[in-house]
Amino acid sequence: MLAGAGIKTEDNNSDDNDFYKQAEKLRAAKLAAKAETYSRRPAVPSWLEESVDGKRQITSQMSKNRGLTRSRNKAKRNPRKNYKLKHQKAVKNRKGQVQSIRIPTRPYGGESCGINDKVSRSIRFKN
Repeated sequence: MLAGAGIKTEDNNSDDNDFYKQAEKLRAAKLAAKAETYSRRPAVPSWLEESVDGKRQITSQMSKNRGLTRSRNKAKRNPRKNYKLKHQKAVKNRKGQVQSIRIPTRPYGGESCGINDKVSRSIRFKN
């Protein structure tokens, strides 16, 4: 075994103690900052503490002056959007009532609507 391999000197021991003390101070500072952040605030509102000369500032609720209004659907707040949605709904309803006109692309392209080969509506004869 080499001499001094497992033996700690006094100087080395004091460096370790200094490191641990520094780490403990940092942790204590961190915990104190966290406790200050999450501590309860005083029950007195901030606007009561301030003494303002003259008139007080109005709030955003006061500036809007909406009073008691019922809650509305977000889509219906804007009139243009409301009419756009009404038109889209009317177009869908109209498609169910009237078939859209199909414009031919060439002289004759066969039947655009007619026999569907995927559907079978035949009746079998019984022997």
